[in-house]
Amino acid sequence: MLDRLYIPCDYRIYDKNNDHLTKNDHFKEMLKTAKERGFQPTAVVFDSWYSSLENLKIIRILEWIWLTQLKSNRQVDPDRTGNRAIRDVHISAEGEIVHLKGYGLVKVFRIVAKNGDTEYWETNDFLMSNLMRKSLAEKDG
Repeated sequence: MLDRLYIPCDYRIYDKNNDHLTKNDHFKEMLKTAKERGFQPTAVVFDSWYSSLENLKIIRILEWIWLTQLKSNRQVDPDRTGNRAIRDVHISAEGEIVHLKGYGLVKVFRIVAKNGDTEYWETNDFLMSNLMRKSLAEKDG
């Protein structure tokens, strides 16, 4: 993959007391503005703070690939036997396709971070490899 240039193209000042907008409201506005400006990102990468079902569904409507972290208590159904916390499901580093409650099918990767913590990364790209996930995740933040 060729190295790409990353340039901030939008930002918002979080000031809920004055504009009454949440961080998620700003996130959604920036996504919609990027689409209006003709952006075609390889993937939208963001942290778990913005991984609400509503945000995931907006990115799906925009027809973009997304990658984010999941909190360990998010509910998934890996085998049509019912929802349970992702931390209680066998997920490999190479990724597993599971049903995310309220969204649909996603691919989830279980990663052991450098500090020893377990991280769960999810994407709507079923073909994403762990190597691609890692490459995209390194560009987040």
